[in-house]
Amino acid sequence: MHKPHRLLALLGYLLLLIGPLLILLLRRKDRFLVYHACQSLALAGATLAVPLLWLVVGWSFAFLSVEFPLFYLIPVALLLLGPVLRRSQHASRYRDRWGWLKISLTALVALALLALCSLALNWLAPTLLPLGGPLLLMASFSTVIAAALAWAVAWLAGMANVLRGQERPVPVYGGWGERLFDRLSF
Repeated sequence: MHKPHRLLALLGYLLLLIGPLLILLLRRKDRFLVYHACQSLALAGATLAVPLLWLVVGWSFAFLSVEFPLFYLIPVALLLLGPVLRRSQHASRYRDRWGWLKISLTALVALALLALCSLALNWLAPTLLPLGGPLLLMASFSTVIAAALAWAVAWLAGMANVLRGQERPVPVYGGWGERLFDRLSF
């Protein structure tokens, strides 16, 4: 492995987004450089994706918990109506004679529980639900911190692989880089 190739690949990791893009544009025929440029692009993608995903999910949850608290009923309804669907599948599969009665009673119980959940939700909506979004944001920020720590380890491992002249994927995010490399490889 030539030393200039290692230095260019190392620059691909040091100049996080610009370096790999320049390598892919200018040195597309060098397999070693393209491989590490793809690994560095995977790290850059993870660097952008994880905090953005945290923001979108957290803020939308915070907004929905304040503005539309009835959206909390959707997962509850899915859980409660699941047995109704299972009973109807069971009745059609085994040609149950009294299946319609069992399905009707299960649906009636599910709808009664859903109505009780709606009443409880209307009671909790002004006091506790506005706290749900910010609490979720604070609690899930540890995922962003863990992703940042994993990114730092992967970044150091990628630079170590370059200096050793190895084509090994970086930890955690290396699979993304491998898939990108497979798509771009010659």
